[in-house]
Amino acid sequence: MANERGWRALWRVAREGAAGNAQMAVMPILPGLPSDGMTGFGGEPYEAGAPDTGRIQREALEAWRVNPLARRLVSLVTSYTVGDGIRLSSSYAPLDGFLRYFWADANNRLDLELPEWSDELSRSGELFLALFTDPVTGHSSVRAVPAMAIARVEWQAGDYRTELAYQDVSGGVVSERWWKAPAHPEASASEPIMLHYAVNRPVGALRGESDLAPILPWLRRYSRWLEDRVRLNASVRAFVWVVNAPGRIRAQLAEQYRTPPEPGTVIIADENEKWSAVTPNLHAADAEKDGRAIRWMIAASGPGTALLDLGEGEDSNLATGQVMQEQKRRFLRRRQRFLVHLLIDLSLHAFARWAAVTDAPVRAVSVEDVTALVPDISPEDNAQLAQAAAAIVDAMERLRGITGEGEAFKRMALRLFARFAGETVGAEEFERIVNG
Repeated sequence: MANERGWRALWRVAREGAAGNAQMAVMPILPGLPSDGMTGFGGEPYEAGAPDTGRIQREALEAWRVNPLARRLVSLVTSYTVGDGIRLSSSYAPLDGFLRYFWADANNRLDLELPEWSDELSRSGELFLALFTDPVTGHSSVRAVPAMAIARVEWQAGDYRTELAYQDVSGGVVSERWWKAPAHPEASASEPIMLHYAVNRPVGALRGESDLAPILPWLRRYSRWLEDRVRLNASVRAFVWVVNAPGRIRAQLAEQYRTPPEPGTVIIADENEKWSAVTPNLHAADAEKDGRAIRWMIAASGPGTALLDLGEGEDSNLATGQVMQEQKRRFLRRRQRFLVHLLIDLSLHAFARWAAVTDAPVRAVSVEDVTALVPDISPEDNAQLAQAAAAIVDAMERLRGITGEGEAFKRMALRLFARFAGETVGAEEFERIVNG
């Protein structure tokens, strides 16, 4: 009750004050303006990326070059998501013809470039593609620019997702270059543009983060640990002979064996000499757990990986193996969807520039006009989808006997069948099937 009386008193004071001051008013302030009351990150409206993004990208590239684990984790993502290739097609004839030429053009060969792009996306967390368009034919060529070469990204005030330009310092500070983004107000089809795609990007950030970023410290620790183990195991091969003999012949034996015998030498000794070898004991069983713990940190921070992907399955059974594989599949499917988005977006930009240069009589196109054929993440997917599709067809047959067959039933049955079969049916194709 006390709180309620307090709120009523405050409301009365505010109402009387507003009545006594006719000039009092509340004005909305648009977000993104300097007076919006929002505090940005690090003095900027939005965080442009980690302060050590360039260093992490350089270290990730170096690790990929020299560390087998880093290369295996990166190639694992590419092997599953790209597989034997991704293909784009369209039911709109002009777009379909353009896609075929654009992909197979000798200046592009996107089917061969795609694995390298996927590797770069995992290593650097982002991909910068420069699109060059011939001002006569309208055909575009694509060239990937290393993410480490992009020093700065400019964006539209108040909207950090609308990127405008990219500073390229690959030729040095003196010969720096600014690439325009498609959203730049001065961008045109007659000059090159740059497209930026990023993964592992925190909310509010412009730059992506490498898949290897959380693994790099543990890769270094594991490399040092292995080097130490190699040095110590090398010392295991060294040993010392201890010869027990009476005191009266020790001086004679010391002189006789002043030069140690070569390996494989046969020494005939009497009963007064007793030989034994002394070697260091490293207690390797204790160190084995340390190495496995470090490898677990690497696998746990990897792209949905487990020790099974590194060739270790001693303490795993079928159930745990399937659970671990399912975690990896979900990550890989998400990355594969991003690659499809990347390729469709790139192709649509190239198509729009071709249409603008040639003034071709084509309609506006969107993502809905493009169909992507992607490789299966796992061979088991087809079998599971086939079983699910067969089960839903059987269920629909039984349901039709109860409810009868009408247009609503057809729509529901087709929608469920496409979902259980793992296929996407566009709106136009859906209507053609239902009405055909």
